Amino acid sequence: MRRSRSTRTFPSGDRILVLFTIIVAVAWSAGCLSGEKQDSGITGEKTAAVTLLPQQEIVREIAGRDWNVIVVVPPGAEPHTYEPTASRVALVSQADMYFRLGPGLLPFEDTLVPRITARNPDIVVVDMSEGISRLYGSGRENESPDSHDSGADPHVWLSTPNLRAMAENVARALSARDPLHAGEYISRKEAYLAKVDSCEAAIRANLSGLEGRPFLVFHPAFGYFARDTGLVQVAVREEGHETGPAGLSRIIALAREQGISVVFAEPQFSTRESEVIAQEINGTVVLIDPLAPDVLGTLVRISGAIAESYGVR
Repeated sequence: MRRSRSTRTFPSGDRILVLFTIIVAVAWSAGCLSGEKQDSGITGEKTAAVTLLPQQEIVREIAGRDWNVIVVVPPGAEPHTYEPTASRVALVSQADMYFRLGPGLLPFEDTLVPRITARNPDIVVVDMSEGISRLYGSGRENESPDSHDSGADPHVWLSTPNLRAMAENVARALSARDPLHAGEYISRKEAYLAKVDSCEAAIRANLSGLEGRPFLVFHPAFGYFARDTGLVQVAVREEGHETGPAGLSRIIALAREQGISVVFAEPQFSTRESEVIAQEINGTVVLIDPLAPDVLGTLVRISGAIAESYGVR
């Protein structure tokens, strides 16, 4: 006689409980895997890392949709004092290319590069500011940082001529890394440069006749912009130090003398000192984010705000 195969049955309530447990376990597992993928920031076949959000716009415009572009410094962080976490270093190390801002511009970059190349010897590290004339604390170009209290001004992207140089560096590096698509990179670079030209024309139109005029900023982020436009940047805070009463008095006197009615502040810093000055000159505080991803828009906005403050728009 054939022995019947043993079977185990569950009461209907137990079957429901077992089924529910399996569903929850599968959903939890899928969620964890999905979260890991999202947290990694890497979803495509080719990945480029950049240091700052403004660089991301340039690289994305030229690299196209086949490349993911991840950012080292998260939104809201202060790049001058930023220190990447171990998880951030691991994330950048997974990239195919790292477009750094440039040697000697941001302290953490100089220590980050050897850490990621040690993890990934095949990663291509590109200096996006190669060939750009740097400004130092004195406002003079191409000097050794050893002769100054502060190093080079890192805000190289806030300049239309600098953006052209950075775009050329990106297109050249991408073409070398992926020569089969070099023609596409060059074509997209030319399209981006056309946008830079339009931005520059708008800036010129806004600031026509204002050459030599000062504009007041909380943090000296717009030195390259001032150099390009012939304006004079006056900073409330230099080299990260708070301005004392005597310094504030000098700035207020200058603003009154020059008819300055706007203090440009940044969302990364307190606006307290800027508001004090604005009250004293019967002016206003205007927030301009030099780290905003829309670099071209930022340059047009600040030129328009400067023009408005002088009553020419």
